[in-house]
Amino acid sequence: MGSSDVPPAHAPEWLILASAACLGVGILFWDIAYILMTRRSLQTRSYALPLAGLAVNVSWEIVYGFYVAEAAFERAGFILWLFLDLGVIYTTVRFAPEDWEGTSKFVGRNISWILGLMILLGCWGHMAFITWFLSEPGRGSGDKAGKWWRGREGYDTTELAFWSAGFAQLVGSACSLAMLIVRGHSGGTSYKIWLCRFIGSIFGMGVANGLLWWYWPEAHAFWTSPLSIFLCGLSFLCDAAFGLVLRQVRKSERALPNGRLVSRRDEKKMD
Repeated sequence: MGSSDVPPAHAPEWLILASAACLGVGILFWDIAYILMTRRSLQTRSYALPLAGLAVNVSWEIVYGFYVAEAAFERAGFILWLFLDLGVIYTTVRFAPEDWEGTSKFVGRNISWILGLMILLGCWGHMAFITWFLSEPGRGSGDKAGKWWRGREGYDTTELAFWSAGFAQLVGSACSLAMLIVRGHSGGTSYKIWLCRFIGSIFGMGVANGLLWWYWPEAHAFWTSPLSIFLCGLSFLCDAAFGLVLRQVRKSERALPNGRLVSRRDEKKMD
């Protein structure tokens, strides 16, 4: 976001391009992660992302791709994310009945309606925040001179997207860790997926915004604010813990003849 911004004279001319390039690296790794998630889900007959994380993420892509993004490459990035998410949605709907068999058959049978409703609520929430943030110029942290949106100065879509993405990131990271612990198996996920998500988040949320903060601090002080540190820091800890838990889970899980994975606990129930 923020491709139409005009940095102050003291900032290097390449700043916006460099930040966009780092964001592009983050997008690339998340794209790879989505592809790997779909493949892994088909192999293990388990969906990859927790319902809350998937709903918040998909609704974020819809709202920002079709409403907030202005530049063609920004819009294309969100739409590509959304397109690749279709595979994740498909495997969620297809394998949810099996994943929820032992906990709530109602959820498994009605997953399409439940996920659809959650995505609609996510769109509502994102639009509510966007409408408030863009309701007047200067909203956000610091001096918004040089920040442009739809031909008007003082509207910082970089900060706007940062808070929305930070919330989505924390929900996805925390819920993914919780789902892995509860399941006790690595169905729908793998070391490659975890690494791609981790790298994508570091570049997308960290490096891209860190460059802007370093060279243009008066408009990007939000990156070092207490709320930012909480969102990014806790997401980082959840992602790091995910890798450790995944290592332990992989040691004890068992593969069924159809490719589906089960935990040691569920294996004992089957015996």
